Amino acid sequence: MKICTKNPCWYTYHMKKLLLVMKITTFLLLIAIMQVSASGFAQKITLSQKEITLKEFFRAIKKQTGYNVFYSNQLINDSRKINVDFENEDLEPVLKKVLTAHDLSFNIRDKDISVKPEEKTFLDNLVARFQEIDINGKILDEKGNALPGTNIKIKGTNRYVISDNNGAFLLKSVDEQAIVVISFVGHRTLEIPANKIKGTITLRAISANLQEVSVTTAYGIERSKKELGYSVAQVTGEAINKANSGNILNGLIGKVSGLNIMSQSSEMSPKMRVLLRGIRSFGQSSNNQPLFIFNGAPLSFGGDMNAAQRSLEFINNLNPADVEEVTVLKGANATAMYGPEGVNGVIIITTKKVKQGEMSINARVNSSYTRYDYRQRSDQRTFGVGDESGFGVGGAQPGNWGPAYDGKIIRVGFPDKDGNYQEVPYSDLDDRYNFFNVARNTRANVSIAEGNLNSSYYIGAGYNDQTGLLPGDKTRQSTFLYSTNKKVGKLLDLQLNVNYSNTIADRGADVSSKVLNTPSFIPLLSYKDYKNSHWATLDNYWFGINPYAALDMTRSLARANAFTGNFIANFKPFKWLNIKDQISVNYQGTNNKINAQPIIFSDFARVDPVKGLDKDASTIDQFSSATAFNNDLLISTIHKSGDFLIRANLGNSIRDNFDKALQTSANLVVPVFNNVFVRTDQGVAGQEKHTTTRSISAFGNVSLGYKDRIFLELTGRNEWDSKRAKVARGKDLYFGANTSLILKEIVPFLKEQSWIDIFKLRLSAAFTANMNILPQQSEKTFQLLIPFPITNPTTGKSVLGYALTGNPNPLIKPEKVFSQEYGTELAFLENRIKFDAAYYHQINNGVIMAVGIPPYSGYPGTDNAGRFKNTGWEFDLGINPLVDFGKDIDISLTGRFSINNNEVLQVADIYNGTFIMNDPYGNLFYAREGHSAFEYPVTDFKRNPEGKVIVDKNTGLPTVDTQNPKIAGKTLPIYQGGVTLSVRYKRFTLSSQADYSAGNHFQFSSANIQTGVSNLTLINNREIFVFPNSVIEDSPGHFIENKDVPVSNAGKDLFSRFAAASIHTITNASYWRIREVSLQYEMPLKTKWVKKISGSIYANNVFSFYPRSNIYGDPVLSQGPGIPQSRATVVGQNSTSDTNNVSGGSADANAGPGLILYGFTFGLSF
Repeated sequence: MKICTKNPCWYTYHMKKLLLVMKITTFLLLIAIMQVSASGFAQKITLSQKEITLKEFFRAIKKQTGYNVFYSNQLINDSRKINVDFENEDLEPVLKKVLTAHDLSFNIRDKDISVKPEEKTFLDNLVARFQEIDINGKILDEKGNALPGTNIKIKGTNRYVISDNNGAFLLKSVDEQAIVVISFVGHRTLEIPANKIKGTITLRAISANLQEVSVTTAYGIERSKKELGYSVAQVTGEAINKANSGNILNGLIGKVSGLNIMSQSSEMSPKMRVLLRGIRSFGQSSNNQPLFIFNGAPLSFGGDMNAAQRSLEFINNLNPADVEEVTVLKGANATAMYGPEGVNGVIIITTKKVKQGEMSINARVNSSYTRYDYRQRSDQRTFGVGDESGFGVGGAQPGNWGPAYDGKIIRVGFPDKDGNYQEVPYSDLDDRYNFFNVARNTRANVSIAEGNLNSSYYIGAGYNDQTGLLPGDKTRQSTFLYSTNKKVGKLLDLQLNVNYSNTIADRGADVSSKVLNTPSFIPLLSYKDYKNSHWATLDNYWFGINPYAALDMTRSLARANAFTGNFIANFKPFKWLNIKDQISVNYQGTNNKINAQPIIFSDFARVDPVKGLDKDASTIDQFSSATAFNNDLLISTIHKSGDFLIRANLGNSIRDNFDKALQTSANLVVPVFNNVFVRTDQGVAGQEKHTTTRSISAFGNVSLGYKDRIFLELTGRNEWDSKRAKVARGKDLYFGANTSLILKEIVPFLKEQSWIDIFKLRLSAAFTANMNILPQQSEKTFQLLIPFPITNPTTGKSVLGYALTGNPNPLIKPEKVFSQEYGTELAFLENRIKFDAAYYHQINNGVIMAVGIPPYSGYPGTDNAGRFKNTGWEFDLGINPLVDFGKDIDISLTGRFSINNNEVLQVADIYNGTFIMNDPYGNLFYAREGHSAFEYPVTDFKRNPEGKVIVDKNTGLPTVDTQNPKIAGKTLPIYQGGVTLSVRYKRFTLSSQADYSAGNHFQFSSANIQTGVSNLTLINNREIFVFPNSVIEDSPGHFIENKDVPVSNAGKDLFSRFAAASIHTITNASYWRIREVSLQYEMPLKTKWVKKISGSIYANNVFSFYPRSNIYGDPVLSQGPGIPQSRATVVGQNSTSDTNNVSGGSADANAGPGLILYGFTFGLSF
């Protein structure tokens, strides 16, 4: 045997061994790889689900196999939902079956699955090239309007186009078998084969999901609705103007749950009252009105009631035709960043935004007609003038207590200078109803808008010509709106909004009560020419002053100017940082001249005691103005870290309000009305007041979002207010927190329920305040004392001097309010059904009240002495469509219902558990501990312990018990609701809205009972009767049933007692009302100039249904159409005698029975 010891031999030997080892290793490695691969393809899948996305399918694969699936979102975003049903099947066949149907393929390597587009062969591409077509069309909405900006995409690819301003699009070289996906925000997405696309394509509107809905919140911050932990409502400008004659607030009535808007007068510019979720305070100076925001700027002139009323008047100067949307932030929880300004909620008004593209011009005319609705007024029309002894001929008998009508010719009034009487038929007429005009309101609007990527502008102008219900009343108003924005470079965005209005109102004194209480046989319409018609003149009119003369001889001419403007600079130096500063100014000024001509009677006419003495000419000059300067600085940041999204805002607000009012008045020697110094010996009466208030605040909030399904927001604010004493300023810290939980994306079970689209919970709490401190209430102030108790020893006349108004409380605090809210939002069946519910609970622990401490004690006369609770529920339901008949017909329904109640927890000790307030007409209202605010204390007839009426043993007449008032209901409704139904047929839309209110009462004037006009006075047809269910007190404390003592008088004497017992003027204020009915039509045109024509007819308050006990009419109207007396005697626009927390709880004698309105619109778009 030969042994090789040389190097080549050694090398050969070892190399052979090494090659053998490598071969074995390679073989074993190959087996291992094959085993791994085999194990991968041998993975078993069991899955059975319907209507799942590819993302959900991939998640199920990973969960069962542990394999990671890699894909591009662009590949699967447009993929349709799938149904899968596999049981213990291999992974590869499952993937092939699912992905091939979507033109996708896959690779598996190790434990990773890569999804990619299916690769086409050369032959496939060649065949497809010959199958390509060009597609084009036009995208329209259900009304035929173009939808510019619609996305038209080839499914499964990245190819898409956007429709132009006319909704048109063109896509070239498209596979005729391709699926085209057409989508537009807020509309149902369509998938159409390319070879089926021809002409116009209609997209149907659907309810957007939470992610798509953007909401304007405090300080103009845009948020997705799913992030919000509080209640928000949105109303479109189209809904506001659908059946509206020209008032934004009237257009909002009944459209938001929890929002109570009352149009309280029948004036041309009606007096309004707005409450959101009831009231939070009941003190003398309490303001419960929400804050209004217009294009980001606060429409605020201060925090007290007078300033709040000024804001409402300002809203009446805004043109509703320019409104794009109104957002309602409900309660302090939604407005914590505003602090005391927003404690009562915030209503944000946003004007129309410019759409990018070519210039658009819109013109619209709205003409409406308003008249009194007498269908619900129950006046007696059986008895005429006089008393029980006979006709009121030749005497002062204006009442309706005479004999029944019989059609005979009778004398009325007093004789003229020749001894002749006016003679008229004694028959019922409609003249007292026809005295009032059918008021006309014609509003013409035109707007011009244009915009591009870098700038835009919107110009709106309106002119309103209006006549009132009273003859001679008229108003003219001009409005102008200019909005523009400009991008400067890439970092700066500038915006300017300016709104101006000028209003001239010519009105007469309110003679409504005199007219409505005139006996119905009096031919009122024949007295219109009071200067020339014999029986219409001042001397010869049948009783007192002719109402036509009263209207013409006392006139008010008011000129009002209102201006609001804001300038916004938005600076965005980084993607995560935005700095916004807004400067705004509000101004409202009114000059009012009230002239009364002299009234001079002939000697023979003075026999009429109502005519009385002659009256001198008089004049009143009133001027009032309010100016508010505001600056809001907001620094916003946004940062995303993994699954967390963090937003933060830091800001500062400055409010500077100045209010001034002047008034002079005098009786005149000669009627030179432009000069108050042409006066009688009584001299000139003059008044002046002016107030300046200022507040500075710092605020901030932080919001945290986790995986776009859990959200938390924290808010804080500190206030420095000049209405606080110096020692207390800067100590008002307010804070809030809210959270939103998207349970649909959190709870696995809910994720699997495809019929549930939204399931959201929200919770919030806020600790804020109501700044119900009046200017100078915290500081010592002096007033001019007339007469001063010290006299001049030489002249003996009183000298002028000043005196303290009382002992202020420097430590008085804003009324701290703690608010909680819990709510849920649900949506089902692709957002077809939506439901929202909320519960709120608010506690005011510091109601500002007078505490009744004698001023000489030196202790403060006011303190935070009251406590108050306010709670409620709100429910909203929307079904769209309610019934779906295809693209030409659909029916939608929305419903709202709210419950609100409150409780007085504590009043100052001096009130013995009952706080008493007076409304502008002197009626009393109670706020009692343990009960609601406010309640009606009324007088009633005296009754025995069993509740039977005590009558006089001789006359059989009842007696009014003035010492023991009873409670007869509350002022604010507990239940409110509404239903809106919309039916669309092609380009026609029929809409109707019904409102419901219940749980409260209303107090009417007793004037028509005293005059015998009320239907109540027809008991037993005014014949003698035994008062039913009555008793006679035969000895002190002992009563016997009255069986045979009739009333001695069944007319004026009896019913004057009914009028004195105010319980007979209280009625159930519940109602069902068909608030709006409108029929609209829109037709796009293909002409060169006119793009669209539109028109509508509408009516308001078509039908009203009241309880049988309501014989008076509308339980909302509290004032008539003319100038209330209080407005002619107070300084400025308002005073505590003209508006307070109980305003609207009762009606004056001039209030009408209700209003009905009908009108039409016509519009053109160019």
